[in-house]
Amino acid sequence: MMCKCDWRVMPQITDLEFDRLISECSQQLVVVSVYSSRHPEATPCDAMMEEISYGINYSRSQPCVQAVQDKYRLIKYDMSTNTLLKNRHNVIPGMFLIYSRTRLVFADLVFNGYGNAKKDFMKQVYKCGKLSEQEKFLPDDFKFTGMRGWDEANDTVRQILTIQFGQTSGWIAPKLTPLTRKEDVSLIGW
Repeated sequence: MMCKCDWRVMPQITDLEFDRLISECSQQLVVVSVYSSRHPEATPCDAMMEEISYGINYSRSQPCVQAVQDKYRLIKYDMSTNTLLKNRHNVIPGMFLIYSRTRLVFADLVFNGYGNAKKDFMKQVYKCGKLSEQEKFLPDDFKFTGMRGWDEANDTVRQILTIQFGQTSGWIAPKLTPLTRKEDVSLIGW
């Protein structure tokens, strides 16, 4: 079968393809960028990830076939049209998952414990490679605690986030309700 991927765009994956791709890429790290096409503002790193993908696949005629020898592979996962990762790990848009040998090595909103810059991403990929070599993986049943989206937040929570953080979108933890003081708000990610 001929590869129809475009080297200029980071490949997207659906629920139907997910487990098969993860198992086929057993010799490399698979970095999954979780996003929502309904809420693109919730994934501030999209441009950086697209730039990295573009640099890796520059002028490849068959990016998915030629990427087999790369240390890592980048893919996007749209939460608006897929539910597998929501059900499996309770992820939200803006999160990154890194798999190695079909096992989850990393899952978070920030790389390297610090931020979302390219250098943080590269350090995280390096660390995940080392963890994989040492066979240190997250548990197979790993799940984030429940999280709620901005659309599900009540008006009080939205007002407090907007006043305190200038937040007009994004994701918050469910423990915030019932909310009476702005000190009770803990923002995830930004």
